[in-house]
Amino acid sequence: MTHVYVFLALQTLVCLYAMICGGRPERWTAIMLFFASVATLLLPFDPSTSFRTVEKLELLIDLSLMAGLVTVALLANRFWPLWLAALHLLAIGIHGVRGFDTALVPWMYAAAGGKLAYPMIGLLAAGVLRHRMRVARYGHDPDWSLPWRGARDGT
Repeated sequence: MTHVYVFLALQTLVCLYAMICGGRPERWTAIMLFFASVATLLLPFDPSTSFRTVEKLELLIDLSLMAGLVTVALLANRFWPLWLAALHLLAIGIHGVRGFDTALVPWMYAAAGGKLAYPMIGLLAAGVLRHRMRVARYGHDPDWSLPWRGARDGT
Protein backbone atom coordinates (compact mmCIF):
# COMPACT_ATOMS: atom_id res chain seq x y z
CA MET A 1 0.00 0.00 0.00
CA THR A 2 3.00 2.28 0.47
CA HIS A 3 3.51 2.45 -3.30
CA VAL A 4 0.01 3.93 -3.65
CA TYR A 5 0.83 6.70 -1.18
CA VAL A 6 4.15 7.40 -2.92
CA PHE A 7 2.41 7.62 -6.29
CA LEU A 8 -0.34 9.88 -4.96
CA ALA A 9 2.19 12.20 -3.32
CA LEU A 10 4.28 12.35 -6.49
CA GLN A 11 1.26 12.92 -8.71
CA THR A 12 -0.10 15.61 -6.40
CA LEU A 13 3.23 17.45 -6.48
CA VAL A 14 3.48 17.25 -10.27
CA CYS A 15 -0.14 18.34 -10.71
CA LEU A 16 0.42 21.31 -8.39
CA TYR A 17 3.56 22.17 -10.35
CA ALA A 18 1.53 22.05 -13.58
CA MET A 19 -1.27 24.17 -12.11
CA ILE A 20 1.13 26.84 -10.85
CA CYS A 21 3.79 26.91 -13.58
CA GLY A 22 2.20 25.32 -16.65
CA GLY A 23 0.29 26.66 -19.58
CA ARG A 24 -3.31 25.73 -20.32
CA PRO A 25 -2.51 22.30 -21.86
CA GLU A 26 -0.43 21.40 -18.81
CA ARG A 27 -3.14 22.59 -16.41
CA TRP A 28 -5.93 20.74 -18.23
CA THR A 29 -3.86 17.56 -18.29
CA ALA A 30 -3.06 17.89 -14.59
CA ILE A 31 -6.74 18.29 -13.76
CA MET A 32 -7.68 15.25 -15.83
CA LEU A 33 -4.93 13.03 -14.37
CA PHE A 34 -5.75 14.09 -10.83
CA PHE A 35 -9.49 13.49 -11.13
CA ALA A 36 -8.96 10.15 -12.87
CA SER A 37 -6.76 9.04 -9.97
CA VAL A 38 -9.29 10.21 -7.38
CA ALA A 39 -12.12 8.47 -9.26
CA THR A 40 -10.08 5.26 -9.41
CA LEU A 41 -9.35 5.43 -5.69
CA LEU A 42 -13.06 5.82 -4.94
CA LEU A 43 -13.93 2.59 -6.75
CA PRO A 44 -14.95 -0.29 -4.49
CA PHE A 45 -12.10 -2.72 -3.90
CA ASP A 46 -12.56 -6.35 -2.90
CA PRO A 47 -9.25 -8.26 -2.88
CA SER A 48 -11.01 -11.58 -3.43
CA THR A 49 -12.66 -10.54 -6.71
CA SER A 50 -10.78 -7.48 -8.00
CA PHE A 51 -8.77 -7.80 -11.21
CA ARG A 52 -10.11 -11.31 -11.95
CA THR A 53 -12.17 -9.90 -14.83
CA VAL A 54 -12.07 -6.61 -16.72
CA GLU A 55 -12.62 -3.79 -14.24
CA LYS A 56 -15.50 -2.07 -16.06
CA LEU A 57 -15.63 1.08 -13.95
CA GLU A 58 -11.88 1.51 -14.16
CA LEU A 59 -12.08 0.99 -17.92
CA LEU A 60 -14.77 3.70 -18.11
CA ILE A 61 -12.54 6.11 -16.19
CA ASP A 62 -9.60 5.25 -18.46
CA LEU A 63 -11.68 5.77 -21.62
CA SER A 64 -12.91 9.13 -20.35
CA LEU A 65 -9.34 10.17 -19.55
CA MET A 66 -8.25 8.99 -23.00
CA ALA A 67 -10.87 11.20 -24.66
CA GLY A 68 -9.59 14.20 -22.73
CA LEU A 69 -5.93 13.43 -23.41
CA VAL A 70 -6.56 12.99 -27.14
CA THR A 71 -8.43 16.30 -27.20
CA VAL A 72 -5.51 18.09 -25.55
CA ALA A 73 -3.04 16.31 -27.85
CA LEU A 74 -4.95 17.42 -30.95
CA LEU A 75 -5.40 21.02 -29.87
CA ALA A 76 -2.25 21.83 -27.90
CA ASN A 77 0.72 23.58 -29.42
CA ARG A 78 2.92 20.96 -27.75
CA PHE A 79 4.32 17.55 -28.66
CA TRP A 80 4.39 15.85 -25.24
CA PRO A 81 0.58 15.31 -25.02
CA LEU A 82 0.84 12.88 -27.95
CA TRP A 83 3.27 10.73 -25.98
CA LEU A 84 1.11 10.92 -22.89
CA ALA A 85 -1.98 9.84 -24.84
CA ALA A 86 0.02 6.99 -26.40
CA LEU A 87 1.10 5.72 -22.98
CA HIS A 88 -2.47 5.86 -21.77
CA LEU A 89 -3.58 3.93 -24.83
CA LEU A 90 -1.23 1.17 -23.68
CA ALA A 91 -2.95 1.22 -20.29
CA ILE A 92 -6.32 0.83 -22.01
CA GLY A 93 -4.87 -2.01 -24.07
CA ILE A 94 -4.14 -3.87 -20.83
CA HIS A 95 -7.90 -4.00 -20.20
CA GLY A 96 -8.26 -5.59 -23.63
CA VAL A 97 -5.58 -8.15 -22.86
CA ARG A 98 -7.42 -9.07 -19.66
CA GLY A 99 -10.66 -9.40 -21.61
CA PHE A 100 -9.12 -11.75 -24.18
CA ASP A 101 -6.83 -13.75 -21.91
CA THR A 102 -8.60 -15.03 -18.81
CA ALA A 103 -5.40 -16.80 -17.77
CA LEU A 104 -3.71 -13.46 -17.09
CA VAL A 105 -2.72 -13.42 -13.46
CA PRO A 106 -4.79 -10.79 -11.57
CA TRP A 107 -1.76 -9.09 -10.01
CA MET A 108 -0.24 -8.63 -13.48
CA TYR A 109 -3.42 -6.93 -14.67
CA ALA A 110 -3.43 -4.69 -11.61
CA ALA A 111 0.27 -3.82 -11.75
CA ALA A 112 0.70 -3.27 -15.49
CA GLY A 113 -1.61 -0.26 -15.72
CA GLY A 114 -0.23 1.29 -12.56
CA LYS A 115 3.34 1.15 -13.81
CA LEU A 116 2.46 3.24 -16.87
CA ALA A 117 1.20 6.07 -14.67
CA TYR A 118 4.74 7.00 -13.56
CA PRO A 119 6.08 7.89 -17.02
CA MET A 120 2.80 9.74 -17.67
CA ILE A 121 3.33 12.10 -14.75
CA GLY A 122 6.98 12.34 -15.74
CA LEU A 123 5.90 13.55 -19.18
CA LEU A 124 3.62 16.14 -17.60
CA ALA A 125 6.46 17.42 -15.41
CA ALA A 126 8.78 17.58 -18.44
CA GLY A 127 6.08 19.42 -20.39
CA VAL A 128 5.75 22.04 -17.67
CA LEU A 129 9.53 22.46 -17.47
CA ARG A 130 9.83 22.91 -21.24
CA HIS A 131 6.93 25.38 -21.21
CA ARG A 132 8.74 27.43 -18.56
CA MET A 133 11.95 27.31 -20.61
CA ARG A 134 10.15 28.55 -23.76
CA VAL A 135 8.50 31.37 -21.83
CA ALA A 136 11.87 32.37 -20.38
CA ARG A 137 13.55 32.25 -23.79
CA TYR A 138 10.88 33.78 -26.03
CA GLY A 139 8.66 35.66 -23.59
CA HIS A 140 5.59 33.61 -24.52
CA ASP A 141 4.52 30.09 -25.44
CA PRO A 142 1.25 29.73 -27.39
CA ASP A 143 -1.00 27.17 -25.72
CA TRP A 144 -3.25 26.00 -28.52
CA SER A 145 -2.96 25.39 -32.25
CA LEU A 146 -6.49 26.27 -33.17
CA PRO A 147 -6.82 26.74 -36.93
CA TRP A 148 -10.07 28.68 -36.62
CA ARG A 149 -8.64 31.25 -34.17
CA GLY A 150 -5.07 31.55 -35.35
CA ALA A 151 -2.16 29.78 -33.72
CA ARG A 152 -0.05 32.91 -33.38
CA ASP A 153 -2.19 34.62 -30.72
CA GLY A 154 -1.93 31.75 -28.22
CA THR A 155 -5.57 31.92 -27.16
